[in-house]
Parts: sequence; structure tokens; C-alpha cells
Amino acid sequence: MLLKSSKIRYTKSQRTGISVLIVLLVLVELGIWSVKSKKNDNQLAEIPQEIIALQNQIDTSETVKGFSTFNSLPKEIRDFNPNQLSESGWQNLGFSPKQVAVILKYKKSLGGQFSSKQELKECFVISTEKFRELKPHILLPEFSAKNSKRDDDFVSYSKKEKEKINYKKFNPNDYSKEEWMAIGFSEKQSVTILKYKKSLGGQFTTLNQIQKCFVISDGKFAEMKPYIMLESEEIPKKEEKTTPPSPSSALEKFNPNDLTREQWMELGFTEKQVNTIFNYKKSLGGKFKDADTLKKCYSISEEKFSEIEPYLVFD
Repeated sequence: MLLKSSKIRYTKSQRTGISVLIVLLVLVELGIWSVKSKKNDNQLAEIPQEIIALQNQIDTSETVKGFSTFNSLPKEIRDFNPNQLSESGWQNLGFSPKQVAVILKYKKSLGGQFSSKQELKECFVISTEKFRELKPHILLPEFSAKNSKRDDDFVSYSKKEKEKINYKKFNPNDYSKEEWMAIGFSEKQSVTILKYKKSLGGQFTTLNQIQKCFVISDGKFAEMKPYIMLESEEIPKKEEKTTPPSPSSALEKFNPNDLTREQWMELGFTEKQVNTIFNYKKSLGGKFKDADTLKKCYSISEEKFSEIEPYLVFD
């Protein structure tokens, strides 16, 4: 006996209910899958603490590379002889690798060793503050024989001006070379002042002209000013139409590599500035290759460099 297949019939409301149930089941499955995915992502995002610590060490080491500022001295520092320090020894004192390279090159330019604390102090990569920290522990004398040696020809007004000078009222137009020397200038500086006066027409007419003479520092001028008497001081400013010649007009062409210490001081530099210029030249291998290299010497101001630049010549 064959059974006839019969179709199940659902009402409209039953069909609606079944559809809603299917949609709910699908949404539940999607929600479960989303939660599991987030847990897996969170697990993958976790980085072991060892890796984080290693990365921090790398970041820290990168920040101290190059020509950086000085690190602080170790808490316990022993007395040391800078001539016996290796590269690592200098770095342990807080210097960067590049700074250490400059210090060792500077020592080589001195003949392979420092003879005094003063020589070490004059290395341009060692700041005044850093030297002050190191000084009590340096096993070297304050000055060596060659540091303390001074040739009479090298004496400039920068040294003499420290000595008390009993000024009297004077007219600079009447002063001879010997009289300029009596108030603190060297022989060659006195000659330069007289040449400068000659370039102005044979006499100083204003205080401003005297002040602009490049071998007279601002400090020295301020010291002399109360005693200077000029017959033409009362000339109205309107009559002073032309600008006085540059102090450098008394100069001739020169090669800075050939200048002695005395000649640098004759250009108006102090003894300390001249020492810095010579140390800088040594660090370059004993020679300034061009004007731009000379300009980088920090003891030569931009104003001073602009005065001497037109007269510089190089091989």
C-alpha cells in the first residue's frame, strides 16, 4: 500500500517565528566568534618583559652616541695621570667617543703627553665646568716650565693693563711710541697706533676714532678715556660727515699660519686668546687651510674676524 506524501503547511505567523529564530541563532554564533577573536588578538599583543627591557637598553645606548654633552663623573674617582688614560679610561670620566678622539689628537700635537694641568685645560672640548670637576684628581703640576716661560717680546697690554697705571691728562696726538708703551702697550702696538693716527690725517679728532683702533680693547679704552684730552672734541657732529677709516687700514696682507704669538697679540688678541688660537691650529694638524676654518675658532669674534678677513692670505 503506497502512502501518499503529504506537505506540511505552516501558517504565516509560524513562518515568521521560524525566520526570527534562525536570525537569532546566527547573531549568537557571530557574537561567540567575535569574543574568541578578541581574546586571541590580546594574547598575540602581549610582549615578554625581557624583550621590553632589551629595547629600553638599546634606546638608552642610542641617546649617548656622538658628540653629546658630558656625563657625570663616577661617584668614586681616583687620582689619575691623563697621559696614562686609554680611550675607555677617558670615556669612564664622562667623555663621548668623539670628545675622546679630540683629546687624544690634541695630546699627540703636544708631543704625546700633557706636561701640566694648564695644557689639559686648554683643550677646547673640555669645558671650564668639566675641568673644575677633574682638576683635584689630576696628577700633574699646575704649570710646566714651557707654560710659565714668557718672552719679553710677547708681553702685551693685556698683561700690563692688570698693573696699576698712574694716568695723567694727555693729548694722544702728542704721544710718542715710548709714551704709549708707558701706559701699557707693547712696542709694536704703539707703532700700530701711530700708523693708524697717520691714516686719519695725522691726528685723532674724536674719542670714537681712538676707540676704533683695533689694538685698543674696550676695557683699555674705558680705562684711558677719563684722561684723554682732544683739542677738536667740541667740533659739531655735523662736520664729521665722513666715516673714519677702518682700523684695519694700517694692516698689510698676512698668512695666519705664519704669525707668531706676538704678532697675534699685535692684532689685538689677549694672551689667553692667542693660546686658544694656537691650540686650535694644532688640533687641525698645525695649519689653517682657509678663512672659514679660521673663523670657526671660538676665541675670534665675528666682529674681529670681519676686520682681519680682507687681509688674510693662504698658501
